[in-house]
Amino acid sequence: MVANGSHFEKVAICSGHMIDAADRKEPRFPDSKTKAVRDKIAEQLAQWKIGPRDLSICGGACGADILFGEECLRRGAQLRVLLPQAIDDFVCDSVRHAGDDWVRRFHALREQAEVNVLPEKPADSPNDISIYARNNLWIINTARVEVPDSSAIYALLVWDEKSTGDGPGGTSDFASTVRALGGALAIINPTKLP
Repeated sequence: MVANGSHFEKVAICSGHMIDAADRKEPRFPDSKTKAVRDKIAEQLAQWKIGPRDLSICGGACGADILFGEECLRRGAQLRVLLPQAIDDFVCDSVRHAGDDWVRRFHALREQAEVNVLPEKPADSPNDISIYARNNLWIINTARVEVPDSSAIYALLVWDEKSTGDGPGGTSDFASTVRALGGALAIINPTKLP
């Protein structure tokens, strides 16, 4: 237990691109970049000294989330997976297109983590915010609750750094929110990796 009733010294959070679907015209995270991205995630978590006294939170999709979760577990951090929809629907929408190995890895990760599913949208919330944007906001808000202050939040984005009108809760908004809170932010851009 650490100060102010928090359970963790630091919380590492992740958001970012899934592995590209086979028919994606402009690559963001081709499967061929998986090892390079994993290595960069491991390097960043080591730099932040994420370990057994820390919490990690991610969304569970193939690509950024699963790689991040696997590396956090490897370092001994506790893992919380916050899913934007029920498990079977989520696997169908955000994991299966990348292949059976990613599905297997998702389920292996889920067995080692605390898993929660995004609650139904409140009636008074805006209709134009997607479940994925809501999930990003949930990840950030959960992180804020779990540490003594926002400077103990360490956010990792696997992102091509293009703001494509993703709006509230999208990746660029995720980055801005973490910066405004005073947390640390690192960006891994798969398109710039060898």
